[in-house]
Amino acid sequence: MNTTANDTKQVLHDYVATLGLTYQATFQPRPQPRETVEHPQLHWIITLSKGNQTAQFPYSQGVGHVKGYKPFHATKFDKRQAEACYRKTCETGKLYRPSVSGDFPAWVAGGQPSPDMLDILYCLVSDASVRHASTYEEWASEYGYDTDSRKGEEVYRACQKQTTDLLRVLGSGKVGRQALDTLEKLEDLFQDY
Repeated sequence: MNTTANDTKQVLHDYVATLGLTYQATFQPRPQPRETVEHPQLHWIITLSKGNQTAQFPYSQGVGHVKGYKPFHATKFDKRQAEACYRKTCETGKLYRPSVSGDFPAWVAGGQPSPDMLDILYCLVSDASVRHASTYEEWASEYGYDTDSRKGEEVYRACQKQTTDLLRVLGSGKVGRQALDTLEKLEDLFQDY
């Protein structure tokens, strides 16, 4: 069956609606100085819930998700001003635009919109593929980590914990066949996302 991107998204929206999942995205302010952070990001804590079962997950978005982001600018000056504003938004969660004088970012009313539920679930479901690896070494070789890397093993263990938490939410508190079936269905639906 050949579906368009909009059809895929609609099918996903419809299925996710049947799951009874809700979420809350809480922005996590953090300094991201130009000297040490080349590519600023938006950082969130996502609280995913189903009934009285909840779990929290870290979630990040690249600077391209900043509301009003434009990759190209008319002049180098415009680009520098825009990048300063994007960085400030990534640090604070508030929207910034160049000031009238152009010498500093100016806060504008409102904040950065929360990430989309489907984007969040896509990341969680993708990370849940960790369950297909029987060892860290198998997972590391699949994802390009050094099998001797302590940092890589931290990521592996974080993905395992995150997967268990996701299954617990999907299974309304139980990590069982129903939760696994739901996760596998989500994996199938996200195949062309």
